[in-house]
Amino acid sequence: MSRRAKARALFLLAIALLGFCGFATYLSFFYFRSGERWVTHTQEVRAVLGDLEATVSAAARLRMSYLIAGDDSDLTEYRAAASRVDEQMQELRALTSDNHDQIERCDRFRSITNLRMQAWEDSIARRQQGRSVELASLLRQNVDSASQGAAVAQDIRAEETRLLGQRRQAAQQRFLLASTLVLASFFLALILLYLYHRLLSVELNAREQAEQTARAAYLREAELRRSEERFRLFVEAAEDYAIFLLDRQGVVSSWNRGAERLKGYAASEILGKHFSCFYPEEDVCRGKPQQQLEVAAAEGRVEDEGWHVRKDGSRFWANGVITAIGDDQGKVIGFTKVTRDFTERRRAEEAIQRTNTELSAEVAERKSAEKRLALSEQSLRGLSLHLLRAQDEERRRIGRDLHDSLGQYLTALKMKLDLLQSALARSPNGVDQELTQCVRLAEDAVKEVRTMSYLLYPPMLEEMGLRSAIPWYLEGFSQRSNIQTTFEISPDFGRLPTDVELSLFRILQEGLTNVHRHSGSLTATIRLFLGEGKVCLEIKDTGKGIPAAFLEPSNEDEMGSSGIGLRGMRERMRQLGGKLEVFSTEHGTTLVASIPVAEWFTTMSKSA
Repeated sequence: MSRRAKARALFLLAIALLGFCGFATYLSFFYFRSGERWVTHTQEVRAVLGDLEATVSAAARLRMSYLIAGDDSDLTEYRAAASRVDEQMQELRALTSDNHDQIERCDRFRSITNLRMQAWEDSIARRQQGRSVELASLLRQNVDSASQGAAVAQDIRAEETRLLGQRRQAAQQRFLLASTLVLASFFLALILLYLYHRLLSVELNAREQAEQTARAAYLREAELRRSEERFRLFVEAAEDYAIFLLDRQGVVSSWNRGAERLKGYAASEILGKHFSCFYPEEDVCRGKPQQQLEVAAAEGRVEDEGWHVRKDGSRFWANGVITAIGDDQGKVIGFTKVTRDFTERRRAEEAIQRTNTELSAEVAERKSAEKRLALSEQSLRGLSLHLLRAQDEERRRIGRDLHDSLGQYLTALKMKLDLLQSALARSPNGVDQELTQCVRLAEDAVKEVRTMSYLLYPPMLEEMGLRSAIPWYLEGFSQRSNIQTTFEISPDFGRLPTDVELSLFRILQEGLTNVHRHSGSLTATIRLFLGEGKVCLEIKDTGKGIPAAFLEPSNEDEMGSSGIGLRGMRERMRQLGGKLEVFSTEHGTTLVASIPVAEWFTTMSKSA
């Protein structure tokens, strides 16, 4: 079923449900009014029955008053009441005519009432004839008849009450059923109308889209017609491309200016001829033109590059594209061919190919030179590492020589001068003052030599490691520079390979030298810790920072002292597989040296 048929079915069903809802509403009001009518009917029966009993009672009272007093007005009123009794009895019977039991009760009540009235008429007739009337007997008779009539009237009222209850219950059930049907049908109709609205919206949207599509198709068709006209004019005006049409057999059926310029044929000369005349004789013998037509018909198009022949017999390298033209059923009805002269491009490609061959040889030569350069660079790095190690060894030797030889000599000189001073103390002359200055100078020389030897290669670093060597060095540095230093070290920090400890110590020396000479900071914080498989040394100051220009690789040496500088520090880290990072702002500089410990342990195990 289509969407439109579904929408129509839903709409009709919703209308039918709304009609059913209206019918159910009518039924509910009908049942409600019917219940009201039955209630009114019962009230009318009760009212008529009450009026009838009242009229009978009034007639009995007037009859008794006439019999006792003999007043004619009482008799007149009695006659009027007696006539109303018959009318009310007829009305009561008409009201209960739909119930057989009630009719029987009404007939019984009427019989009892007629007998009472007959007895009343007899007593009145005897009174009018002057005969005696026994009032006591009449009273007893009247009471008995009244009791019988009241019992029948009570049965009538009870039956009406019972019928009223049944009718009320039936009317209520019908009203509830009708109300339920009204609500159910109404809500179901709303749901169906909502679904109809949705389907209608979808249908309208689809129709709008279809209209938009049709409008767009019309615009495209108009644009296509304009494009076809422009294309035709373009094809006619194109002079760099030979564009022409072929029929199914390959006969030329159209010719543009570009084809005339490129191939040398005028339109009157080429129209009606087979396009194989554009191919060299060897291609025609191999059936190349026909093969291209067959491939284009099978695959839709074919592209080829090769030698073509002009009218004057000269050849040119051409790029040709043959495209099949089909009708509405897909049947090939002809071909289009676009030809372009690529002779210059072919010559350029040949030149490029020759150039590429030459460039390939040059690239191979350059790669060979780069390999030789890389080997030279590797040799230079090895030489740099060797020089750094030789420098450390030389410092160690000089430090030991200063400490073991020159230091010992200076110490012995100081001792001799002390003895000489003691001997001359007993001789009061001016030599004592001079000896005192010599002793002081000897002491300063001993201290300076010891400090220089420790700085060149501190024995504590080799014996106890960085944990003890760094605090010793910081203490002396603070005394010499008046810069307050703080040292933090991980609790689990232990010994490291000798090369690692020496490199970190040299970086500490160089970094603090830069802080003292260039930063202007009054404090320096040194942290030594292990983290993420690396050992890290951090030096942080609160000085003026390093200008960005000095952090460039070409200016690294300018920030160093007479020692290794930033480039030397980076070279040490590179040789150990680590790296050196410098972070500087106007509020201070942070230098971080990190070395992968696990990599060093692996290197050590391999070298071992």
